[in-house]
Amino acid sequence: MRAKFTVISLLICIVYSLQVFAGTTGKITGVVKDKSSGEPLIGVNVIVDGTTLGATTDLDGSYIILNVPPGKYTILYQYIGYQEVQVTGINVSVDFTTRNDVDLAEASVELGDVITVVSEKELIRRDLTSSQAEITAEEIQEIPSENFEELLQLQAGVSVDDQGGFHIRGGRSSEVAFWVDGVSVTDGYDGSNAVEIENNAIQSLQVISGTFNAEYGQSMSGIINIVTKDGGDKLSGSVSAFVGDYFSQNGYSTSQQANSDNIYLNLDGTDPGRVYNFRASLDGPIPGTKGKARFFANFRRSYDDGWLHGQRKWRADGDTVQAGDTVLGTPGDNTAKALNSDSWYSGQFSLSYQLATLVKLRAKFDFEDRTFNEYDHFYKFNPDGDFTKFQKGINTSLTLDHTLGSRTFYTLKASHFRKQFNQYVYEDPEDPRYVDPTLFSVPANNFSVGGQKNQHFFRKTQTNIGKFDITSQAADQHLLKGGIEFRFHQLDFEDFQVIDGTPASPDYTPTRPLPGDPNYSAYTFKPWEFSAYIQDKLEYEDFIINAGLRFDYFNSQGRTLADPLDPDINSPLLPEHQALTLAEREEIWYKDTEPKFQVSPRIGVAYPISVRGVIHFSYGHFLQIPEFQRLYQNSDFRVTRSQGIDNLIGNADLDAQRTIMYELGLQQELTRDIGVDVTGFFRDIRGWVGTSPLKPTYAVDVFYSQYENQDYANVRGITMVLRKRFSNNYSLNLDYTFQVAEGNASNPDDAFNDIKSNKEPRRTIIPLNWDRSHILTGNVYYGYRGWGASLLGRFESGLPFTPNPVQGSRIGASIQSGLRENSGRRPNLLTFDLQFYRDFTTRFGNSTLTWNLFFKVFNLLDTRNEQIVYDDTGRATYTLQGTVSGRSDPEYFVQPQFYTRPRRAQLGLTLGF
Repeated sequence: MRAKFTVISLLICIVYSLQVFAGTTGKITGVVKDKSSGEPLIGVNVIVDGTTLGATTDLDGSYIILNVPPGKYTILYQYIGYQEVQVTGINVSVDFTTRNDVDLAEASVELGDVITVVSEKELIRRDLTSSQAEITAEEIQEIPSENFEELLQLQAGVSVDDQGGFHIRGGRSSEVAFWVDGVSVTDGYDGSNAVEIENNAIQSLQVISGTFNAEYGQSMSGIINIVTKDGGDKLSGSVSAFVGDYFSQNGYSTSQQANSDNIYLNLDGTDPGRVYNFRASLDGPIPGTKGKARFFANFRRSYDDGWLHGQRKWRADGDTVQAGDTVLGTPGDNTAKALNSDSWYSGQFSLSYQLATLVKLRAKFDFEDRTFNEYDHFYKFNPDGDFTKFQKGINTSLTLDHTLGSRTFYTLKASHFRKQFNQYVYEDPEDPRYVDPTLFSVPANNFSVGGQKNQHFFRKTQTNIGKFDITSQAADQHLLKGGIEFRFHQLDFEDFQVIDGTPASPDYTPTRPLPGDPNYSAYTFKPWEFSAYIQDKLEYEDFIINAGLRFDYFNSQGRTLADPLDPDINSPLLPEHQALTLAEREEIWYKDTEPKFQVSPRIGVAYPISVRGVIHFSYGHFLQIPEFQRLYQNSDFRVTRSQGIDNLIGNADLDAQRTIMYELGLQQELTRDIGVDVTGFFRDIRGWVGTSPLKPTYAVDVFYSQYENQDYANVRGITMVLRKRFSNNYSLNLDYTFQVAEGNASNPDDAFNDIKSNKEPRRTIIPLNWDRSHILTGNVYYGYRGWGASLLGRFESGLPFTPNPVQGSRIGASIQSGLRENSGRRPNLLTFDLQFYRDFTTRFGNSTLTWNLFFKVFNLLDTRNEQIVYDDTGRATYTLQGTVSGRSDPEYFVQPQFYTRPRRAQLGLTLGF
C-alpha cells in the first residue's frame, strides 16, 4: 500500500510540475502577413469578437489563442496603417486547432476601412488523430430529433440494441462515458447518463468513437462529450411548443382484438394531445454587472403517452374466482391505459462571471424529473398491476478558469451529481390494495387476470468530483496538457418484496420485510477513484502527434469472503461458525478488497499526405471499472439450498475490464464542398465481467456463482463518412458502418443463466447480441429564403438471435443441439424521418421577433420494423408456439413491443427574440 501511494504522489507532482487541460475548449492559431510583401507582421492585435479572448502576433507573425469554447466566431485583425480584416464564421471545436492565416493590406484610402471575409467550416481536420464526430448547435436545429440520444445513433460506429441501449464500436452499452462541460456525469451503478441535457442547451456534441486521448478515462468504447451554452452579450430568448399524435395503419380500438393487422391498442383515432412539449429559454447579460455576468436558463416540460397501451379488463386489487380449472379475476372498467408513457421535466441554468480580465467563474445546475412506464406484455389487460418508475437527477458544478499568460491557463472544477431511481406499484408497501400474488397464477402464454408486482426497488448514486487541469503552449509545436481528478461515490440500495405479515391467517396482510429477511436486501458503499494524465500534442506541417499517459486508481471500499466455502453470515454452514453470535461472525467473516490501478499509454498520429488529404493512425490501452451493481450485488452473500439456481453474488474485488484499440483512417477532400473519412478499426477486449461456474460450499447441496473477470470479445470493422457542407442551398451527410462484434458472452449473467437452464457452458465465440453488420444513415437538408426541410434515413441490418424450433415441430432429438447460438438474423430495419420548417420575422416596437413554424414526422412510412422476433420463426409476425399449448391465448402472441415505434407527427411553433 505504501508503494502504491508513493506512485500516486509521484504522478501528482509530475502533473503539477508540467504545464498541461480538459476537453471543453479548442485553439485558434495562424500567421498574419503583409499582403504586398509577404513579410510577417509583428504586433497585430487578434481579437475574438464578443469575448475577452485575443492575442498579439510575435516575431514571425504567428498567434495562438487558447481556451476558446466551441462555437462560431468572428475574428478581428487590427494593425495601425493597415485595413482591419474581419473574418466571420470561424468554427472552433473541442480539442482541435482551427487555423486562420490572414494577409493585411495597407490602408490606402482612409483608416478604419474594414474588409470582411467569410470563413468556411473545414471538411478535413489536419490534427484529427482518432475518429470522432461533432454536431454543432446550428446542425442540431436542422436534424429531426427530440433529444441528444437520437443524435448519437446517426454517427458512424454507433449502434442501438433492441432495448434502446447504445453501443460504440461493438462494446457493451455500459462502456460509454458521458461528459458535460469537462466533467463526467456517468452513473457508476450501471453506466447510464446521470442527467438529461436538452438539445437547445447544447453548444457542441462530440461523439469520440476512436482511441480517445488520455484526458478521458473509465470508458472502453467511446465518449459522449457535451459542452453547453453560455449566456450571450445580448438578451435573447425563445419559447417553443408542439403537440403530436401517433398515426398508424396498425392501430385498433378497445372494442377490437389484436391480430396480425391490429397491433397497437388505442391508436385507432386522433388525439393531438397524446404528445406535447413546452420549452422556454432565456440568456444574456445580467443588468448592473457591466457585462461581466451572463446567464443561460432553459426549461422543458414534455409528455409522451406512448404507443403501447393496455386495457383494464381486470382489476389489480380484485379477488379471484375459480371457473373449472381456470382462474378469473375481478372485471375492470375496460378503459385504456398507457403502458410506456413518459412524463418529463428538465432544465439547465448557468451563470458566468468575469472576475477579472483573465479570471472567469462559471456555475451550472442541471436537473431532470421523470415518471415513466416500461411495457410488460403480461400485464396488458391488468395494467394497474405493473410498475410505475421514477427517476430524478441533478448535476451541479463550479468552474474557475484562470489565464496565467498568453500561452498558459488552468481550470479548477468541482461538481456533484445525483441520480435516484424508484419503482413500485403502490408507494406504501403496506397498502391494502396489495393482494396475494400466488392466487393469480395463469398458464404460460396467457395474460394476467389480477394481482400486482410486489417488488419495491430504490437506488441512489451520488458522486462528488474535484478536478484540476492546466494547459500551456510550451512551444509553437507543443501543446502540453494534463490534470488530476478525484471522484467520491456513494451508493444507496434497497430492494425488497412485499410479504404476507400474517402467514398463519387466511387474510393477506401486505408487510415490508425487515433487514435480514430473505426478501430484503440493502447496502451503502462509498467507492472512490483517482486519476492523472499527461499529454503532448505536437503540431508540425508534416505530421501531428497526440501522445499521452494515464494513471487510474480505484478502491471499491467493499468486502470479500474470508472463507468462500461458508458465504452466508446469517446462515452459516460450518458448525463452529453456527456456534458464534452474529457480532462474533462479523469480526472474522469478511476481508477488505485490494485497490486497483493501471497505467494506460495512448498515441495518435495524423499525417497530411496533401493539402486535401490526411492519414491518421492511433493505438491505446483503455480500462473501465465494472458497473458498481456487479461489485455489490447480494452484498450479504446470501445463499439458499437451491443447487446454485438462484445464488448469484457480487464481487467487490473485480479487476478493471481492459481493451486495446487500433485504428487507421484517411480523410480526403473530394471537392471544395465534399469530404470523406474512411477508418478501419480493431478492438481486443479482455477481462469482461462474467459469471463463474458453480462454487462449492461446506454443504453438499449449496452452491453459488460469482462475478469474475473472465469474458472475452473482439470487434473489427470499417466506417465511412461523407460530408457535403451547406452550399447551393443544401447539405448532405452519409455515415456507414460495417462491423463484426464477437465474444463468448453478451451479458455478464449469460454463463449463470446457462446454468439455470441446464445448458452446456459456452465454449465458442459467437456474434454478440447487438452485432449489426451494416448500418447506413443519411441526412439531407435543404434551406432557401426561410424555408427548410430535412430528410433523415436509417438502415440497419438485423440483430442475431438463436433459432429454437418449438417442441411440436422438431424431428429427432439432435436438431436443437445443432443450432448455434445467435446463428440466425432478424429482419432488417428501415426508417425515415422528415422535418419541414418556415422562418419569418415581425417587428414589435424596436425589437425583431423570429418565428419558426415546424412540422416533424418520425417513421414517415409507418414501417413495421421487427426488432424482436420469436425464436422458432425468426419473425415478430407469427409463431408456432401456440400450436403445442392448447391453453394459450392467441392474442398473447401479438406482441406490439416486438416492433419499433410507429409513425408519430408533431406540429409546433417557436418564437425567438
